[in-house]
Amino acid sequence: MSKCDLFKTTAEIVWDTISRNHLRNNRLSEEGVTRQTVLDNIQSYVEEHRTFSVFAQKSLNEVNTGGDIELYIDNGQLKFYRILLQAKLMELNYCFEHLDRDSGSTGRKQYDTLKSFAKQVNCDAYYLMYNGCPSYKVSGSDCAGFYNEKQFGCAIMSVNDIKKHCVENSTGRLGIPNNVRPFGKPWRFLTCCDYEYSRDNRLYSIDEIDMDDYFRNLFTPPGLIRFITLEQINNQQTIANKNETVHKLGWNPAARIIITKKEMRRGSNGRLEI
Repeated sequence: MSKCDLFKTTAEIVWDTISRNHLRNNRLSEEGVTRQTVLDNIQSYVEEHRTFSVFAQKSLNEVNTGGDIELYIDNGQLKFYRILLQAKLMELNYCFEHLDRDSGSTGRKQYDTLKSFAKQVNCDAYYLMYNGCPSYKVSGSDCAGFYNEKQFGCAIMSVNDIKKHCVENSTGRLGIPNNVRPFGKPWRFLTCCDYEYSRDNRLYSIDEIDMDDYFRNLFTPPGLIRFITLEQINNQQTIANKNETVHKLGWNPAARIIITKKEMRRGSNGRLEI
């Protein structure tokens, strides 16, 4: 299974899971869908293969996380685009509710806080919309070819679109109750196509991915001593400080997903090798 197929399959499973539970009048949660469906499917893929091009890693602090996810996408030169995904779940009335909620006690809206997190760590941010609509049918095409409604199980919306909608609609609700339709565009474009990334944002090296104490090191054993320049030391410390800042301010993802052009494998020391 390619990483493109993995993202397609994950979206289908999410769509079917939400649709089935809507028919049973069971409300799910963003956290549950992220952990029990998205991460479970990716981790199963990794366990079934000796080499893999997608790897999912849970945060160290599992208790105090929501359903949000970080992505690191390889640009083909072992430099990675970073993307923050704020997860939202379609409710039983087929709407997304409370999109205008405040972010903790900051007094800022959640969408403004998400944009500020992305700016702090120099990356893109989106809303990850978990859709599921039993009996709904649709077809379309994108850079990866044709798709049906199930690809909207995991869909992407821009932060600006969410903010614009909330400013224009005081309810904070996206959708009309019981008017069945999904929102966003299938998330498979993140892996199936060449991701269009802002040139103003940072490209992370594998060493820099490990400059985040919210997660265990993926590529480098802790305390590894090797020659790096003073400039590199200062650069890595800056990244570590920025990560610490956004985590303290409330960016606490459930997991991060690493997506590479080349195959990865687990080395003898348990770290990832590309």
